[in-house]
Amino acid sequence: MALRFLNPHKNSPILDQDAPSVETTTMSPSNPVQTTTTEHAMPSSAEAVKPVLLGTHLREIGQCLNINNALNDTAADTFAELQSSLQSVLGEVIAKGMDWSNVHVTLPSGEKRRIHLEVEASGDHGTVRRLKYYGVDAEDLPVPLTLPKDQSENPSDTFIASLENEGQITLREEARRGIYSQGAELYYVERNGALSEIELSYQGKSVKCQGLNATQGHCSCF
Repeated sequence: MALRFLNPHKNSPILDQDAPSVETTTMSPSNPVQTTTTEHAMPSSAEAVKPVLLGTHLREIGQCLNINNALNDTAADTFAELQSSLQSVLGEVIAKGMDWSNVHVTLPSGEKRRIHLEVEASGDHGTVRRLKYYGVDAEDLPVPLTLPKDQSENPSDTFIASLENEGQITLREEARRGIYSQGAELYYVERNGALSEIELSYQGKSVKCQGLNATQGHCSCF
């Protein structure tokens, strides 16, 4: 099912600014060479990662949308915790699909690769998946790598996995959208499994929360 709400093509910035790790470069489908920023390394299982809390933002979301959602001050920044808060008033997510994804890979040689996948509307309720593949030059700028049409348009999951498996994944970022059974529309971004952005619209009100996996995360009400 093609999901077309909350702006059909959200910005797909490859990264934000708030991770203490490796510098990399932002890219987007319309302008693949953007600015240098900081990459979030995928945490190893041995690393102690302090969870970022979603709890204070759950209160802001409820106040903005004028809903009595469940509150949990210790809720972590995960989609499951967001659902736990909203389900009693908004119901289940009855349709959900991916907008775009970014995967950053470092090869055994030290070379870097960027894998960008975007889902576009095509025809009557149809979609097409477009894959873009990049190297990174000495100045940390993305360099497009040519893919055959059968690999860049509607690529198989097996082919995408083969690109990801060429090295170590240092970032996995996905943007998804969904519709709740009570009519609310949701757009959200997960970075390395944690929520980094949420936009939720319900009965003429919208709330947008950004930087959820950073110390300066905030929500705005519209």
